[in-house]
Amino acid sequence: MGERPLPTGGALDGQVAVITGAGRGLGRAYALAYAREGARVVVNDLDADSAASVVDEIGALGGAAVANHDTVAEPSGAGRIVAAGVDRFGRIDVMITNAGADRRGPALDLAPDDWELTLRTHLFGSIHCSAEAGRAMRSQGGGVIVNVCSAAFYVGTPTLAPYGVAKGGIYGLMRALAGELAPFGISVNAVAPPLTATAPALAFVDSLADMGLTAEQVEAMRSSMPQPEDVALITVFLATPEGRRLSGRLLTMTKDELSVIGPPDGGLPVRAAGERWSLEELGAAIGSLRAGPTTA
Repeated sequence: MGERPLPTGGALDGQVAVITGAGRGLGRAYALAYAREGARVVVNDLDADSAASVVDEIGALGGAAVANHDTVAEPSGAGRIVAAGVDRFGRIDVMITNAGADRRGPALDLAPDDWELTLRTHLFGSIHCSAEAGRAMRSQGGGVIVNVCSAAFYVGTPTLAPYGVAKGGIYGLMRALAGELAPFGISVNAVAPPLTATAPALAFVDSLADMGLTAEQVEAMRSSMPQPEDVALITVFLATPEGRRLSGRLLTMTKDELSVIGPPDGGLPVRAAGERWSLEELGAAIGSLRAGPTTA
């Protein structure tokens, strides 16, 4: 599929976005979506080749990006990730905490190290990167933090117990930070991407055949999964002036359906008028949500 060139006058012109775990899958989709809207991007990934490849893709589109290979699992690594944006582009406007590694299997068979790996990367990685970004944004007068969450924390998916625990912690982190950082002009929200056609998700769906699903059921799940670019738009919206009015929300979006999950606005999903959302239509759909977190 050929990549379309960057537009002029994008919705995020002049902004600097740091995206962790951006070398592949959803992180790559977020990075490209931000670049297409005019943002400069820090592409963080432990895999240097993957990060460099995404930087090259953004450059080919006419955008600006820099690679970073630090770990999110340590506070010092998170500090260097944020510094990469400040040093190269002078500021940081958006942090998307997407990085994470996980070990899967029956909960009673998992070793302590399996739990620790998942919690250190997903949960503590989000804590460290949100804190470092928050400090930088506080000093510059505002910003946007987007924590990548998952429905796994309240659905309870077999073989994904550590992942669900980590994502539940990320939801709690988001709710707390939304209240604490609001006085500094920093919005904090979470997105819960649906099961999307990334390599790990496709492998997980294939593994369900070993748990009793038929080949037809597995294929039906695979064919219904949206592509990463279909769900990246919500992260772009949260960095727009209208999106910055929201804070303390957990949102999920497929290519044609938007839902607010949990308090205070949970309810029936809103569907796009066409096959996919536009940035303008998305703003109209959720613009009525009351800005700011609640204690509900």
